[in-house]
Amino acid sequence: MLLERQTRVLHLVAETYIDTAKPVPSSHVARHLACSSATVRNEFAALEEQGLLMQPHTSAGRIPTPLGFGRYARDLLPPRPLPYAARERLHATLAAQHGSALLRSLAASTANLAGYAVVLEVPGDGSVRALEVHLSPLTERRVLAVAVLENGLTRDLSIDLDPTPDEEVLSDAERAIRDLAVPLTDMPNAMRERARTLGEEIRRTLHALADAWPALHPAELFSHGLSLLFDEPESNDPSFLRRVALHLERGTHPWATVHDAPVDLAYDEDVALIAAPLSSAFGAGRLTLVGPSRMRYDRVFSVANGVARQLDGSDEAYGGLA
Repeated sequence: MLLERQTRVLHLVAETYIDTAKPVPSSHVARHLACSSATVRNEFAALEEQGLLMQPHTSAGRIPTPLGFGRYARDLLPPRPLPYAARERLHATLAAQHGSALLRSLAASTANLAGYAVVLEVPGDGSVRALEVHLSPLTERRVLAVAVLENGLTRDLSIDLDPTPDEEVLSDAERAIRDLAVPLTDMPNAMRERARTLGEEIRRTLHALADAWPALHPAELFSHGLSLLFDEPESNDPSFLRRVALHLERGTHPWATVHDAPVDLAYDEDVALIAAPLSSAFGAGRLTLVGPSRMRYDRVFSVANGVARQLDGSDEAYGGLA
């Protein structure tokens, strides 16, 4: 339990370090709190004992630890609403596009609003149906299958078929599965059953597609904004950029939740991860903003929560667009 002055010291150190990226000396805090530097140093020591502040090197000021940033950030919740203009721009993005294009644009819009990198995760959903499946030859031994799903997303799959069927067989196979109005998880059995009544080459094609089908609907990632982090001092550290890139390429699971809130907060050393759950026609997903632990938390919380509310249609719950 922090005393009131310790909370003020922690907030001031966090906010100053976020603005300057430099350790905060006791004299700076003393001026703002109208107390002596000796008093501030005592509070620094108490906060260090609790694991909330650290001294990066001898004779330096203090910076928050990930635990300290988490404590500071928690005090900024619940998130403030996004400004009207930002919500209106997001609304226009959602209204103008659909499917994968919408999610790519949403990731880009979120990154630009927040000023940090974004990864948007959409899980594989085996309950949706494929409206169309297009087959085309890749090589003499491989075929590409592209499925257009009823939720507007597309999925693609590379299939081993040696030798590759000719265009006519691939077209016949497409027609054979066009009327299989079953969920993705039921498609392999439905294709094998349909193949029983067809010619040898079409049957071979459908069986190969059925065998490969389970890999068609994995989780999908949309990321944007890595270049925005090159404006941060932390980008001079290759290990920081490596950790950020791994989160953008692989997603953010698993992670440790620091607290329960409209947004979640976690740390990977000096990388901060701020996420909001997504609920939409694409299923349950997650939007995560990735940046240095020295994040502008107030803005990022507002953006993450605001984007999630726009996507699930609950924006009116905190003011609406009208």
